[in-house]
Amino acid sequence: MLINAMKKFLYLLLLVVSNATFGQDLMTYKDCLELAMKENLDLKTAVNSNQIANVKYKSSYGKLLPNIYGSAENKNSWGRDIDPNSNLFINTDIKNYVGYINATYNLFAGFNVLNTIRYNKQEKNLTESNIDRIENLIKINLAEKFITILYLQEIILANQDQIKSSDKQLELATLKFAAGAISESEVFKIKSQKASEELKLLTNQNNLTDNFVALKQLMNMPLEKEIVLVKPILLLDQKVTLDEDPYALARKAVEINPAYSMSLLREKKARASLAIARAGRYPVLSMRAQYGTQYTKTQYEDNEEDLLDFNEQIRNNEVNIFRLNLIIPIFSQLDNRSKIKTSKFEYKQAKIDTKITQNSLSNEVLKIITNTKTSIKKNEASAIAFEFSQKSYEADLLKFELGKININELNFTKTNYIDSQAQLIKSKYELLYNNALIKFYLGEEFSL
Repeated sequence: MLINAMKKFLYLLLLVVSNATFGQDLMTYKDCLELAMKENLDLKTAVNSNQIANVKYKSSYGKLLPNIYGSAENKNSWGRDIDPNSNLFINTDIKNYVGYINATYNLFAGFNVLNTIRYNKQEKNLTESNIDRIENLIKINLAEKFITILYLQEIILANQDQIKSSDKQLELATLKFAAGAISESEVFKIKSQKASEELKLLTNQNNLTDNFVALKQLMNMPLEKEIVLVKPILLLDQKVTLDEDPYALARKAVEINPAYSMSLLREKKARASLAIARAGRYPVLSMRAQYGTQYTKTQYEDNEEDLLDFNEQIRNNEVNIFRLNLIIPIFSQLDNRSKIKTSKFEYKQAKIDTKITQNSLSNEVLKIITNTKTSIKKNEASAIAFEFSQKSYEADLLKFELGKININELNFTKTNYIDSQAQLIKSKYELLYNNALIKFYLGEEFSL
């Protein structure tokens, strides 16, 4: 057992050294996470959406300010037209310049502006929570792929050892068959066992490739780039305290989860949307102020008359206007009624969605707590099962070499040994993942 462990350690050491020599990057989970937080495309999209929401939120405050704009017009006419100064028809060239400055201000519109600001604020907060949600998903998915890759790499090493063992058995069985000690069917059984082991190896290698692709895509890394993952120290004895009330742990986990925060923000957003819809029932009062003036230059066909002084025309043609405009809704073809009813149902659905999210997260956390407890017991039981199955296989292998048992008996023991070995490797990484995951849901950093 000690010799096999030393061989595996030496193999892994040579693998790391050779990979580093050929320019492959060594990456811990922390390295992968830092890269994913910088380059992940989903996260970049969420950040961009948040920036857009921020711009909309800030710009919505502008609706509290007046709208001021200027306008200018130049009119050139030839022939018979009205003189803007005398209001008489004249037959000459006229050049008329008119300018206005306008200011409009919304005095009251059923609190539409304030509710729009609230709506945009909730949208901004929603996009911020969405960033947190996506970051959490990246951490969880990255950890899952990272651990799966380490698990598959270890399983592949075990598969390769099993194939080497089958090669030796096949070599021994071939010699025994040549000597007439066993039948040819015994050789075929070993070949069948080896083919099954090679198929498992191929399947695991394909799964390893798929998980590497998924891991690189999470980091937005070129798929052709070679990386080597650094196995974390498996401190399986450092587990989260699971003796507390699981329902209390679930409530705590739900309250700090970004997905739950997003559902609460959607409620507030729907409520603001309902308030905006109700604003359509209220009258709208607005104010408008205007200042304008004009300057006219005429050119008579017979002779050129003296023109009024430019400054005098500007003063004489000044116009100042102040208006109050009141719009009272009477009948809107049921449009306001429809909007309000729709918004009420949307607000009601948002509250239902919050409860659904709460229940879903609670179930998820309770399941993780159960899985973590199960993983602890499974790892302990798998270690014992592997130890005895290994001893049994080594003993039966010796019996087979001495001719005391046949290949069927050996394959039965070997299958138990292979299954227990795979189960031990799987339980070890399941415990590592579940242990880290429950801590993460309870507010700690996700670390491996």
